[in-house]
Amino acid sequence: MKRFASVDFMRGLAILLMLVLHMIMHTLNVDAMTADLSTVRLIEFVMMVILPFGGGMAGFFLMVSAMGNTISMESEFGLNTPARSVAGRQVTGGLILLFFAMLVEGVIGYHGDIGVFVHESLKAASDPSLGAVQGFWDHSLWRFNHFETIHTIAWCIILNGIIHSALSSREKYRDRNKMIETYIYLAVAVLVLTPLMWGLAKVIIPGFPVSEGDFTLSYPRIGEASLGRFILVFFLQPLAGHPEPVFPYLAASFIGTIFGLFLTMPKEQRRTERFVRAALRIGIVMYLIGLAGVLYNVFSVVNTQGFDQGLNLYMNIWDHRGWTQDIFGTPFLGWYFQFMLLNGFGVLIIMSVIRLVELRGKAKPFGDGTRFVRRFGFVAFTNYSMQYLYFIAMFIVFDWIFGIPYDRNAGFWAQAFTTIALGIGIYAVLLALWEKIRFAGSLEWAVKQINYFLNRERRKKLKERGVTWYRAGLMNVQGILYAPEWVDLVPEEEVDYAGHAESKLAVKLAKIGLVFPPYAIVGFVIARKAAAKEGGSPEHRKALIWTRVSLLFFLAWLTAFFILTPSMLS
Repeated sequence: MKRFASVDFMRGLAILLMLVLHMIMHTLNVDAMTADLSTVRLIEFVMMVILPFGGGMAGFFLMVSAMGNTISMESEFGLNTPARSVAGRQVTGGLILLFFAMLVEGVIGYHGDIGVFVHESLKAASDPSLGAVQGFWDHSLWRFNHFETIHTIAWCIILNGIIHSALSSREKYRDRNKMIETYIYLAVAVLVLTPLMWGLAKVIIPGFPVSEGDFTLSYPRIGEASLGRFILVFFLQPLAGHPEPVFPYLAASFIGTIFGLFLTMPKEQRRTERFVRAALRIGIVMYLIGLAGVLYNVFSVVNTQGFDQGLNLYMNIWDHRGWTQDIFGTPFLGWYFQFMLLNGFGVLIIMSVIRLVELRGKAKPFGDGTRFVRRFGFVAFTNYSMQYLYFIAMFIVFDWIFGIPYDRNAGFWAQAFTTIALGIGIYAVLLALWEKIRFAGSLEWAVKQINYFLNRERRKKLKERGVTWYRAGLMNVQGILYAPEWVDLVPEEEVDYAGHAESKLAVKLAKIGLVFPPYAIVGFVIARKAAAKEGGSPEHRKALIWTRVSLLFFLAWLTAFFILTPSMLS
């Protein structure tokens, strides 16, 4: 099975980082840690900037999902599957995913009834004086409408499937560069239409999705609200729901579609250097525009409402719908700058990974070397829904190891890092065992199994291959995790080692690493490995010097930030 190592890696990385960030956010007692800012180490201030930012990278996961979905659609078109048939599969798959997204948010997810039950049960076990757990079967009655990333992905699969199939059926879009250009216009159009869609939702339901700080407008309750209200909110949530509506996040999906087209387009149509250069520049421009606007809005709130409100605004940068005047009080297009900042950074990450993998002929070694990370993305939806597993890790860390009552936001860095180690360990063991039965019983398995019965063409193909109905949902572990056919856009033998391509790349990464340290580490690794083919050349010696300087610079400020506090600098 043909796979792009960068896409599989980024999907797993997004889930892994989400788990780490959520474990930190649910463990740390930020108020207690910042009670006396003069004693807080500078590295903790840095972490308080990085963690909320990382928590807002749902758009990155959406872009990566759109890349995978586009690759899948292009593969179908390559087999001469009719556009109408591809669109039908996309709509069916999106609706199935939407159903499970509602099920996860309301019932089986970590914020649904089961997740709340696990949390409350562990809390009661840690502190018996709290009494028996009761009254937790409530979220299923309303929280299914909580418009999180999976809801957005489901709607984008439906909309993207219809749009992409319609475009692909037309002769002029045989040139994929023309289609990429069209998707750029569509992404811009979504951003322009976003305030209009939000305004339309407010006309239909005044104040939607929030009224006087209360989101119950967008959460009709089973047993109380009318059927008409449920249907109305079902369609208004994608337009203007909380916290990640399709407007503007369909634009992020279109950006992911563009990257998917780039990876799959015929070689004679792919203007590789031009595309990579343009994408990186666009990502930088988006990031800088977003950074300027976000800083302006935060400082404006600080000046008018006080430091605490400004801090609260930034700490909630993950809340995509919240960055508006009527929710968090951002004075000037807060949602737009928040979108540009977070998704501009996402564009840079995606293009950087593609540049470092498929454009260097490194798909196989990279894919084989990142199997641990890729495994987390293999059943990403299931891992998202089972985050109550780290509640168990938190209980063990708090109650058994440190001897303090288990609760959310009741720990410090020691508890946070121990929880991360144990929580990721629990996930890793579970996934390694689960793959032995090809993830039977996972949400991905359930989606595929239901799709088997709803999709006649898929059912026919599986029967032709001798796949029985009860095996239709099993995941292709061997063909995706262990022995895929890795795809390189530039084979390793075409890399310009004679022109010192690797050393020059390492120098560029080292310079970027002075601002974004992870690039310094990657540049250092590339420079060392380039020694076998470029060693001894002036370019390679230059690469070694630059990467070492960049890495030492990073280690120097990291050490200083671990030691220094504001009181030491005053």
